Amino acid sequence: MSIKTSAAVAVCHASYKAMRALGRTGRALPGRLAMMVDRNIVRHLSAGHKAIVITGTNGKTTTTHMVQQAIINTYGDAAYDPSSTNLEQGIATTLCLDSTLSGKRKSDWAVIESDEGATQLLLPATLPQVLVVTNLYRDQVDRYPTWTTARDYIIEAIKKVPDTTLVLNADCQVTASIAAQVPNKVVWYGMECNAYDEGVADFDEGVECIQCGAPLEYTHRTFAHLGNYTCPACGCAHHTPDVAVVGIADKQEKSCTLTLRIHGRQVEIPANVRAGYDVYNAVAALTGLITLGVPEEEAIKALGHFKHAAHRFEIFNVEGTEARLLLMKNTAGANQLLNMLVSEEHPPTNLVCLLGNEIMDGIYTDWIQDINWEKLVAPETRVMVGGPCFEVLRERLLAAGVDPARLTVETDYPALVAAMGAMDEPVTVIANCSTIENLRLELVKNYQPLDYWSD
Repeated sequence: MSIKTSAAVAVCHASYKAMRALGRTGRALPGRLAMMVDRNIVRHLSAGHKAIVITGTNGKTTTTHMVQQAIINTYGDAAYDPSSTNLEQGIATTLCLDSTLSGKRKSDWAVIESDEGATQLLLPATLPQVLVVTNLYRDQVDRYPTWTTARDYIIEAIKKVPDTTLVLNADCQVTASIAAQVPNKVVWYGMECNAYDEGVADFDEGVECIQCGAPLEYTHRTFAHLGNYTCPACGCAHHTPDVAVVGIADKQEKSCTLTLRIHGRQVEIPANVRAGYDVYNAVAALTGLITLGVPEEEAIKALGHFKHAAHRFEIFNVEGTEARLLLMKNTAGANQLLNMLVSEEHPPTNLVCLLGNEIMDGIYTDWIQDINWEKLVAPETRVMVGGPCFEVLRERLLAAGVDPARLTVETDYPALVAAMGAMDEPVTVIANCSTIENLRLELVKNYQPLDYWSD
C-alpha cells in the first residue's frame, strides 16, 4: 500500500472521529478529505476485494441493507455505510473506515449503495461482481430531467465492467433497456401479483415506449410505470423474470409472507417488509444475493430479520409522543408511501411535512405537486409544515383539503421538536433528504431512536 493511500486513510479516520465527537454522522467530509490526499482511494482500497453495488431511483437503501445483512451473516463482515451516503466521498469514507491506518482492508466484501450518477466513477473503481438496479423513474428534474438520463449514466459505467453480472428489474422498461446496450450477463426479477390488496395503486397514465415513443400496453401492472408491458409498435416487451414474486400473504403491520418463483422453483419466505412497494426491494435483494453465490437459506434469513436504515420507520419517543420518520425523495416514491399509510388500520391524523431544496434533494420542488396528498389528508388532519420550501408545501396541502385553521408553520427545528412533544397523539413525519436529516439531528440530541421493525 502506498504512502499516499495510507495517509488518506489516516486523514479519514481522524476527521471521522472529530465529526462524531461533534454529533455529526461524518460519512461525507472524511471521504472527501481522503480523496484530496489520494484521488484514487476508492480504487486502491477496492483492489482484490469483492463488491456488490445497488443503484436505482427508489429502494436502493432498503435493498442495500438487506444485502449487507446477508453478506455479514454468511461471510462474517463487510464494508458498508449504515447512513446510506451514496456518492463517491461517502464510499471513500466507508472503505477507509474498513481499513487499518496502514491501508489494509479488514473485510473481504463491500456492499455499496450508489447514486445513479455516481456509478460512472464507482463501478470502474470497485469492479463489482454484481450490480443490482432497482428502478428508474423521472427523478428531480434538475438532476435527471428525462427517464433515460440516469439510465445512460449507468450504461456508460457498465461498459467499463463487462464481467459484472447485472440484476435488473424486468417490470421497469427503463431499467430493462440497459440490457440491450451492454454485453454483461443479466438476471431478471419482477412481480407477477398485485402489490396492494386493491390491485394497482397509482400508475402513470399513457406510458410511452422509450424505444419508439408509442403507448405501451400492459397485461399486469403493480404501480407507477411498472408491470408486464409490450409495445405494439416496435415489439419491445417485458422479460420473464428469473426470480419473481407470485403471491403475497399473511400481511401484517410489519411483515408478510412472499411466494417466490426462483429459477423455476416455488418457495415461501417470511419477509420483514410491509406488502407494497418494499416487496420489490426484497426480491431485488434476494436475486442479487443468489446471483452473488450467497446460500439461498442465508439470503432468505436476511429478508426476515434485516434492520431498516435511518429515516425508514424510525421512531422517537418525544416527551411521550410517538414520532415516526418517513423519507420522501420523488413523486413516485412519495405516492407509494402514502398508499402504505392509508392502508394502515389507523391512518395518521397528525402530520409534519418538511420540504427542502438542497443538492441532495434536487433544487426544484415541482415534483411535490404531483404527490396525491388528497388520498391522505382530510379536513380534520392536523399538519405542521417546515423546511426552507415550506410555502410550496403549505399551498399544496391546502389545495389537497387541509383545513387552514389546522395547518401551522414551524421552520425552527428545536421549536418543531418541542411542538411534536406537546402533541397528545402519534405524529408521522414526511420529509425529503435534507430536512429529515436536520430534524433527526435535533431529535437525537435528547431522544434515542427506536427501530419500528424490532419486536
